[in-house]
This record gives sequence, structure tokens and C-alpha cells, in this order.
Amino acid sequence: MYISAYVLPIVAAELVLGSQWLTTFDTHLVNFKECFLTFYNNGELITLHGETSNLPILAQFHQLTCLQATNSIAELYVIQIQTPEVSTHHLLEFPTSMEPELAMSIHQYKNVFEKPHGLPPIRSHDHTIPLMFGSAPVKV
Repeated sequence: MYISAYVLPIVAAELVLGSQWLTTFDTHLVNFKECFLTFYNNGELITLHGETSNLPILAQFHQLTCLQATNSIAELYVIQIQTPEVSTHHLLEFPTSMEPELAMSIHQYKNVFEKPHGLPPIRSHDHTIPLMFGSAPVKV
């Protein structure tokens, strides 16, 4: 007897037991909570135990490079939690009579309302109006 095997683009699993393999046994017992499979094979009781830990573990750098090298992943994102630094020069003071919704909007876009310090940053495209020497204003 033979069993057809299919190559699946699954990276994390080492072995996937499909229904075609399970049909080779008359009776079997599966417990997904305890993570085991018990069946008889040639009169012998066999139990396969799976990994019971469902806790995620951090991926190692070599695992990520292997996934990238085999085109098993299209994109990779890194999320890192950082505590914001609280500085007093960014805090805005609001009058007590101000509506809370307005204060929340101003606080959300506080970088727009900051006092400018220094020249504006250099941008990739400079919008200037070149003036000709000695020309008069266009509109008086």
C-alpha cells in the first residue's frame, strides 16, 4: 500500500497528517486538547504525541532569513513597544472654558500648533517665486 504525498507551502509544520493517511487505520482516537493520536497498527497500540505548548516563541534571526531566502514570506514587519518620552516643551495648556472635543483635537495635532523654532526643514522641492530686479509689485 502507498499513500500519496503532497508538497504544501507550509513553513511552520514539520508533518501534516491528512485524512488519506488516517483512513489506513480502522479505529483511532484523537484528542486535540491533550494533543495526541492513538491507533492500532498490526495489533500494536501506537500513540503519537504533539507539542502541547501553544505559547508563541520569538523567531530567531536565522529562521527569518531562511523564510526570506526560500520565498516563504513576502513581507516582514517588526513591532517594538517603546515608552514615549515626556517633555515639558510639548505640553499645551488649554483654558478651562474650552470645549473638551476641541482640546482633544488640538492635543492630537499638537505638532501643528507648536511654536516654530529655527528655519523650516529643507524639502525636496523648493517653491519660490523668482523676482526680477527692479520689477514693480504685480498688484498694488
